[in-house]
Amino acid sequence: VFVCPESSWTPDTDGKWQLHPFAFDRWDVEEMAYYDGCSLHVGLNPFNVYKVHGNDYLKLLTCCTVNTFRTFPIGKARHVIFCDNGGKVLVDGICIRTGEEDYLAFNLVDPNFLNMQMGNPFKFECENLRENYAVIQLCGIHSLEVVEQVCRQDLHDLRFMYSCKAKIDGKAVRILRTGMAGTLAYEIHTTAADAPYVYQKLLDLDKKYGVQEIGRICYVNQHCEGSIFQLAEHYNIRFEMEGDKFILSGSLPRESELQYHSPYDCGWGNLVRFDHDFMGKEALLAESQRHHNTAVHLIWNKEDILKVQAAVMDPEKRVDYMDMVGDYDFKNNCSTIHMDAVYDGEKLIGASSDRMLSAKTREMISICTIDEDYAVEGKAVEVLWGNPGTCQMRIRAKVTLFPYIKEDRNDNIDIEKIPRPVFD
Repeated sequence: VFVCPESSWTPDTDGKWQLHPFAFDRWDVEEMAYYDGCSLHVGLNPFNVYKVHGNDYLKLLTCCTVNTFRTFPIGKARHVIFCDNGGKVLVDGICIRTGEEDYLAFNLVDPNFLNMQMGNPFKFECENLRENYAVIQLCGIHSLEVVEQVCRQDLHDLRFMYSCKAKIDGKAVRILRTGMAGTLAYEIHTTAADAPYVYQKLLDLDKKYGVQEIGRICYVNQHCEGSIFQLAEHYNIRFEMEGDKFILSGSLPRESELQYHSPYDCGWGNLVRFDHDFMGKEALLAESQRHHNTAVHLIWNKEDILKVQAAVMDPEKRVDYMDMVGDYDFKNNCSTIHMDAVYDGEKLIGASSDRMLSAKTREMISICTIDEDYAVEGKAVEVLWGNPGTCQMRIRAKVTLFPYIKEDRNDNIDIEKIPRPVFD
């Protein structure tokens, strides 16, 4: 089974879609790689990457996002968030400062389009590198060793969310320390032309470092275990064009506002700065000053999960099938968001998404935006399983606080526990 790239909403300029394998191995083999080995993923490509020259770009971002950029050293990567007027997330992505006046923007709104919409007040040069750029993602305890070996360079001092230049057999690359699963992770940024060569160099390290190619379902699940909300996996956005919308599945009422997430719903409230004007500021300021939702994980009750599995085999009931690996729409791909309603008795208190069985902990977990009163470790709630019109069942769950992976996270792991590289 092949699927289109996760980040692609349009075909390439030749009218064709690039396709990637849905899976390379069993789900548990792939998922354990980002703990005990080194997972290898290229399913984002082609990726919308904008190369921008000119510091007016930071002024543009400051006008349009919740962020400020007063401290933004060369090499640093920043999580950037665009919101609508209601304070709900529209787009989020990464911006890397690569030089005094140079930036790379990943999965952010086209800078030229934004500038044009505002009357072109900002002066910068911008190029979309979408079909000429490639991002190779590595995740797991051996990811640093793998990157160091292919680059023939000691990268132990590269800090979380920082990048640096490197070379692989003379081919220029950029290394960024970041990842989706929460464990130690890096990205190798290269040209589309050089990507196959770099990818094969990584595969050649398979036996020594446990390099494992991963497909779509494993990459989707990384976000849940990594406690990272993502558009089209965990929340919806408001489209103004009728008919151009994501499909909502699961038990969450289709009209529920819980399908739309603010930065506070996603646990990103610390990134919101109110010292400048931006779209959604008034709504977010009001939200920050009142009772609001926050982000947690849910651990689903094993006995209730087995009751659902048994009910699926009851011909007198119409209970939705529960895939143990996760809720993935094989037909509509990234166009479907599965969200389940979370209750305390009859009170709707949150929305759960990206349910998965963790290969590491063997717990059924999900990511959830929930009333902040319920963001208490071990708090008991119930998840409603099943689409409207089916035989719905309640599943007990317990709250566990962010992050789900609490030890040896990418942002605080003791890198010195990993041996410094030795090159032949």
